[in-house]
Amino acid sequence: MHAPEAATTFEPTGMSSVETLPSAERRESGTLGSAIARRQFAGLAAVALLPIATLALVGPETWHPAWAPYAVSAALAAVGALALSVHLARRIVEPLGALIAATNRVARRDFAARVRAAPGDELGDLAMRFNEMAGRLGLRFATLEALAQIDEIILNKLDVEAVARIALTCVRQIAGADFTLLGLYEAGNGDTMRTLALRRASDRLYRNRITLDATLRARIPASPSARWTSDPPLPPDFFATPSADREQPAFNSRPIARGGRAWGMLVLGQSRPRRFSAEQSELLQKVTERLAIAFVTAERDRRLHLLAHRDPLTGLPNRHALLELLDQEISRAKRQDSRVAVLFLDLDRFKQANDTLGHAVGDALLTQAARRIRDSVRGEDVVARLGGDEFTVVLGNLAVSAGASQVARQLIKSLSAPFEVDGHTIYVGASVGIAVFPDDGADGADLLKKADTAMYRAKENGRSRLVYFEEQMNRDALHRAALDRELRRALRDGEFVLYYQPVLSMRTGRLCSVEALLRWHHPEHGVILPANFIPFAEENNLIDAIGIWVLRQACQQYRRWHESMTPIPKISVNVSFRQLRRSSFVRNVLALLDANHVPPGALEIEVTETVFVEGGAAAMDALTVLARAGVQIAIDDFGSGYSSFGYLRTLPAGVLKLDRSFIIGVPQAPEATSIVAAMISVAHTLRKEVVAEGVDSPAQIDCLRGLGCDKVQGYFFCPPVPATEVAIYARHVERRKPAPLGSATPQAAPADAERAQRPALHIVAA
Repeated sequence: MHAPEAATTFEPTGMSSVETLPSAERRESGTLGSAIARRQFAGLAAVALLPIATLALVGPETWHPAWAPYAVSAALAAVGALALSVHLARRIVEPLGALIAATNRVARRDFAARVRAAPGDELGDLAMRFNEMAGRLGLRFATLEALAQIDEIILNKLDVEAVARIALTCVRQIAGADFTLLGLYEAGNGDTMRTLALRRASDRLYRNRITLDATLRARIPASPSARWTSDPPLPPDFFATPSADREQPAFNSRPIARGGRAWGMLVLGQSRPRRFSAEQSELLQKVTERLAIAFVTAERDRRLHLLAHRDPLTGLPNRHALLELLDQEISRAKRQDSRVAVLFLDLDRFKQANDTLGHAVGDALLTQAARRIRDSVRGEDVVARLGGDEFTVVLGNLAVSAGASQVARQLIKSLSAPFEVDGHTIYVGASVGIAVFPDDGADGADLLKKADTAMYRAKENGRSRLVYFEEQMNRDALHRAALDRELRRALRDGEFVLYYQPVLSMRTGRLCSVEALLRWHHPEHGVILPANFIPFAEENNLIDAIGIWVLRQACQQYRRWHESMTPIPKISVNVSFRQLRRSSFVRNVLALLDANHVPPGALEIEVTETVFVEGGAAAMDALTVLARAGVQIAIDDFGSGYSSFGYLRTLPAGVLKLDRSFIIGVPQAPEATSIVAAMISVAHTLRKEVVAEGVDSPAQIDCLRGLGCDKVQGYFFCPPVPATEVAIYARHVERRKPAPLGSATPQAAPADAERAQRPALHIVAA
């Protein structure tokens, strides 16, 4: 066994075997007895001396010798009465005084004393019954006091070992046992039992831990019993003989159970077993019930602690626990003048695997990743999961900051190896950001934030790499936080506005549609173009709110144009693949069309080529549903992203908009012209219309007409302008005769107004 430890003493007062009264109590009893004896003696003496006093009053003159026998008889009677008084005082009055004194002590909850009385008469029986009553009351009060102490420990600050000490001492006194043992199943491990034991010969607490096999489990009782057995419920060598004469002990075992679950057991050892009385059984049951409550409460607290400090999927510390552990590492680093590195990891392609293969596979993948991270660092290093696919490693006791890079490279290498999950081979990789104490921060929360910032920079730099934090990243992070606040304010305060740019037919010169382009009228910085804030809005989940606002404004504006007979047949709106992945997107679009009485064919949705790779099946399904409803689909900035003829063949898009980067070199650069010609040819082969964006010169118009381009859009005709101005432009175009566009088409002036932040109107005259 382990070395014993001093146990908390707990001796119920009712179990004392003292039969003689303490000196003070003897004085109290003697005083009461003397007072009663004096009163008794005085009464009997008065009765005895009454005849003598009567004769004395008669006087010698009236004395008659015949009265002498009567006088002698009276004297003898007086002496007998006095003797009887003394006998009664010793035989009755003194025991009664002792009973009265003991009763007063019981009233003061002092149950230690016993009344001395000779058995064989009523007073002796009364004293024996009184002593038994005092013992039972003492035992019951002591048990209630122990239960109250246990309840206080449970309610204030639960300490299972303190509860066990009190309970074992109480049980030992209730049962008069030589040996008491409490066995408690280890949390989360039903095969291991932790034991605490007390012996009569010592008040020291003995601890041990045993492994339960099937044989030992079969010995654990299912219900309380008064039966004693020589077969111990635990290994025989676990018990030392409790009695001094080395007699074979007997054992009594009681389960500790609550809520349909066994939490442990109570074992009593005794060399001379006695059957439990009903009162003893009742008190033992109360103690085991309190133990069960304590164990249930301890398990509940353990689970709550795990929920508060552990990630339920991987078992790693969560953010709350991480910050506590990180602060401890920082405190130690201050004492030892060392460094602490915080590594913030994010799995690079986890979301794609989780979305395509399901959450069950994603959870298994995270569990394997957590195991690889744990295996790649030292045993004393902290590994935590913050949520999603984000993990953190805390490296303590570093001599130099560069020591963290070696660990980070090992982590990236380990996480870049393929994962085998449920029959799937998955490649993810990881990006790592590193912040170091004391170089980058003085507290855990600050270091964690800066490591997170560095991790995002690692992702921006190409993923599967490590980046140390730099102060410029902090300034960038502050800028991003400010941009987030300002974008939310812009939505709330109506700082967004839509501009519109016409799309013209090369064959007829007529206006085919207008593209709605978002502008932010910032109160301090003026007009901000979407390229400066839309990517940020996509990354920070603001694109849904902005996108639905754009769709609503575009539909409402089309309705106003239609009601005013403005000749604008179609309006196109740019949509992010993140919007398309929302299950509510299609429903919202159709509802807006219906609410504003816009025909589905009057709306064109423009998506970039990123929808092929990052949009997933959800985005493709949304486009298919919209196309079937009559909404037009166009691929914007075609050729600048993930071009794929396979996607072009299956995607329900009727229009390809060639990116401006290809049009710039036309017709001066032969290579650019050849590429544009090939793209137009492929698009026509797939029966799709081609729109050339960014047309700025007559030479470009002539070249595109020669290559068979269907439509054009650019500053040469009209820059993006507000709704009222594009309506004027549409009416002017409608008034001129249809004619193919070419270099001879007159224009007002070079359309460079938006670059000067004041869009001008450029009208193609008839």
